[in-house]
Amino acid sequence: MGSALGHLFASAGHSVTYSFSRDPKKLERLAKSSGPRARAASPADAVRDANVVVLTVLWQHVPRVLRSAGNLRGKVVIDCTNPLTPSDDALAIGHRTSGAEIVGRRARGAHVVKAFNTIPAELLRAGVDVLPEQPAVCYCGDDASAKRVTTRLIRQLGFEPVDCGALMSARYLEPLAMLVGELAYNQGKRPEVGLRILRRHRKNR
Repeated sequence: MGSALGHLFASAGHSVTYSFSRDPKKLERLAKSSGPRARAASPADAVRDANVVVLTVLWQHVPRVLRSAGNLRGKVVIDCTNPLTPSDDALAIGHRTSGAEIVGRRARGAHVVKAFNTIPAELLRAGVDVLPEQPAVCYCGDDASAKRVTTRLIRQLGFEPVDCGALMSARYLEPLAMLVGELAYNQGKRPEVGLRILRRHRKNR
């Protein structure tokens, strides 16, 4: 997810910094492949000048990466993670809280928005045009300004943003990601799966 989103954001004209890997050379190669707007750095260096931080690490690494990132106050943090068990086949938490809410408590002062967690990385790499209709990205958060930033980024990547309300709604989006994973990796021959949210238009009075 991190490499796919980083490449797309760099292609859209954003400056991108890749961070947090056991293999620094891998980050350097990834930055080089993403073009002149991309670089690699430590988590603290990556966060320092960033307006938006995209969190894409495995759930068990979240506490460590947030400690390494340092001060996130005032930053928009887009949480793409799903709180999976180490075996990667079940949610570690849910129902009464969500991974995003835990991220919000740990990343003090940050404006956390849950987004992109229901999108397979393969779809990001292939591009939305491989699907017959425009897929949606569901997102939720408590800060209106951070949600507007996230909406613009979602649209830049060709997806339809769907506002799902407060950050508490991540309690529903994270289990939904498990269903998407089942359809993408277990029930289908191709993992390029997208969601579509349909609404009835209100008639003009």
